[in-house]
Amino acid sequence: MHMKDRKYELIKLNKVVEADGSLLVTEVGNRVPFEIKRIFCVKEVKEGCSRGNHATKKTKLILVPVSGSCKVLVDDGVNKEVFEMNDDRVGLYIDEMIWRSMYDFTPDCVMMAICDRVFEPGNETYDNYEEFLQAIKDEEDDK
Repeated sequence: MHMKDRKYELIKLNKVVEADGSLLVTEVGNRVPFEIKRIFCVKEVKEGCSRGNHATKKTKLILVPVSGSCKVLVDDGVNKEVFEMNDDRVGLYIDEMIWRSMYDFTPDCVMMAICDRVFEPGNETYDNYEEFLQAIKDEEDDK
């Protein structure tokens, strides 16, 4: 997998279907381009609400719809794209410094996030879109 070319993209995950049920498999080196440091799930999102609405400063992650579905808007400061996340065999890789918003959750939606970093309270995210855009501009000016 060549994630360096894209700051976000859909990736195919392993799903093994057996007579007695299914198994979702995600491993470092096997479709996960980083060492896994944290996993969390978003669930029971109230109708009409959204989650995310931020950009991580350093964290890379993969979003996987374990159950149900939602839409994910990703924004690199120039381009915006919406992904319909409704297949547990497909994850959405999102690099650091990508704004993301999750919305239109079905009542049964469970969105799992697989991350390359532990949570650092207080300095983990840009929660204000204008600050995010300024940080991207500052980063470009430094190059």
